[in-house]
Amino acid sequence: MLLTTPGVEEIRRRYLALYTGAIADMLDKHGYRNQVLPRYINAHTRVNRLAGPAFTGQGYPCADTTHNDTSKRLAMLDSITPGTVSVWSCGGSEECAHWGEIMSTAARQHGCTGAVIDGGVRDLDFVDAMQYPVFAKFRSSASSIGRWDIHEWQVSVRIGQTLIHPGDFIFGDIDGVVVVPANMTLEILTAAEDVFERERAMREELRAGVPVQQAFAKYGSI
Repeated sequence: MLLTTPGVEEIRRRYLALYTGAIADMLDKHGYRNQVLPRYINAHTRVNRLAGPAFTGQGYPCADTTHNDTSKRLAMLDSITPGTVSVWSCGGSEECAHWGEIMSTAARQHGCTGAVIDGGVRDLDFVDAMQYPVFAKFRSSASSIGRWDIHEWQVSVRIGQTLIHPGDFIFGDIDGVVVVPANMTLEILTAAEDVFERERAMREELRAGVPVQQAFAKYGSI
């Protein structure tokens, strides 16, 4: 029988059935110990799960109040590839929102499945109405025009201690966001699925009254 590599949508579906703790544990086990984004990157939308390859971007604070990066913003949005998660390093900018409802709408139209922003988000009532997941550092109503400038996209970026390359696999849930190196996407997924099933079986036995040492001996180290 011919074996085929699963497509992006199947991989996304399988990751979304898991949780970040299992993914993070398997990354640790494989020697990748800086793949969990900082604790301040959390879901600011009611939909709090996302998964997909990273479409990365880098921006920096702007001191020129007359500067307008709209042309670059539009070019970036037109470059988004389907199935991805938009991931932005904002260069330490904390004076504005770097993502909002119009960005979410445009990105989703290009197939982007969610956003992870090391900065601010706004228009959350509208974004929630779209059922679109956005993870961010904070909320702000201030426009980024004249405060922050998009520099480049589809480049390697850093958020906290984590270096994120285009195509690395992003998975987020209520506990935060993890980044899986692109070449480890399937290996980490398969390992985490195994852990998920063993934990499920152990959980059922513990609820049935099986002593924890007995259950642990049966299902092994998680």
